[in-house]
Amino acid sequence: MHTYHCVAHGAIARIVSILMVLIGIPSVSQSDPMDAQPSPRLVSWIEQTLAQSPELQASAAALEAARARLSGSGFPIYNPELELEYERAGVDLATAEVSQSLDWHDKRGAHEQVAAGALAVAHADYDAQRERLAGELLDALAEFEGSAAAAELAGRQSALLKRFADIARARGRAGDLGEVEVELAQLAYVEGAIAAALAQTTVAEAGNALYRITGSTDSGGAVLPRVPALTLPTPVPAQEVGRRHPEVRAAQARAQTAGATVQQVDLDRRADPTFGIKGGREDGDTLIGLRLSIPLQFRNDFRADVDAARSESVRAVQNVAQVERTTRARLQAAQARVEKLAAAWRIWDDKGRGSLDARSKLLERLWRVGELPATDYLVQVQQTINTESAGLTLRRDLWQAWISWLRAAGQVQAWLGLARQGEQQ
Repeated sequence: MHTYHCVAHGAIARIVSILMVLIGIPSVSQSDPMDAQPSPRLVSWIEQTLAQSPELQASAAALEAARARLSGSGFPIYNPELELEYERAGVDLATAEVSQSLDWHDKRGAHEQVAAGALAVAHADYDAQRERLAGELLDALAEFEGSAAAAELAGRQSALLKRFADIARARGRAGDLGEVEVELAQLAYVEGAIAAALAQTTVAEAGNALYRITGSTDSGGAVLPRVPALTLPTPVPAQEVGRRHPEVRAAQARAQTAGATVQQVDLDRRADPTFGIKGGREDGDTLIGLRLSIPLQFRNDFRADVDAARSESVRAVQNVAQVERTTRARLQAAQARVEKLAAAWRIWDDKGRGSLDARSKLLERLWRVGELPATDYLVQVQQTINTESAGLTLRRDLWQAWISWLRAAGQVQAWLGLARQGEQQ
């Protein structure tokens, strides 16, 4: 209804504005920190969703695989070999040989160190994915709640304008209202009905986004608190938060594993000796022999593999620096946005806001008794609706900004009181 432009009649408009403020129902002032804590139902819903997440289950399987590889890396690299030989030609020959390659350079220790690093990476990846999914859940819930609240407001607006159009039509038939104003009321109702339908499509889109994460549109009654706490669960310097972020820890684990891989590749290229002992009989004579075998790596010393591993290690180290830089940038940007939106919310919260129903009833009474023209009524109603809509949008934006701050700080699970499962497993 922004298309309806008119100037309110001076004194009447001022009276209406004053009355709207006087009957306004003030909202609760700055929320108590305890009111901004997640409810048990919200925590339970997120825990259940995470437990059923295919992505997390795949990550848990990767964690089990890394644990199995670490267990296997503790066993010797080489098994003994048994060779039996029997020959009957001019002479009878029967021998048996047992040989064993020796881990001369402690390759098993290097493999075990890399496997331990791979397990640390799997732990960090699991925790980072869990942190990310929990943040995405909160973000999707905030969007769904915001769109649902906006749709509910649009529905009330449509119902109000329908009542206005019905009354206008009745007054028009009675000759108390002009044809232009009756038509204006009908157009306002049509616009309100369209806005309500579009708001419902937004709710459906938000529900689909929630379904993609959870596999269901049912949040089990889980809702966010009225407003976030506007502080981090564990306030620490930005640089320290960046180092503690699950994504940074995962990158650090990869860098450490890449460094251990360089040593493993270097040791793997080195030849290990093989010792063997043979015994047998030839035409009744006893045979005893010793064997030593050492590969001669003249044609290929495999140094290129070491160089490649070293380059991968450098890349992993540089990636840690980039992830830390990106995390700090996200954290600073998110914090700045939260501070600006929080300042706007305090203005909204301190000034208070009136109930749409109470204000609309007052306006309707003024219009019924003829103290407010239909065009002025529509303008005042639209201003009331726009104000409440702005408050709903501000609450949604504030929640999403704070969730982004929480995610940038890597403290989503901390706020929810969830244990770091990747570290436990």
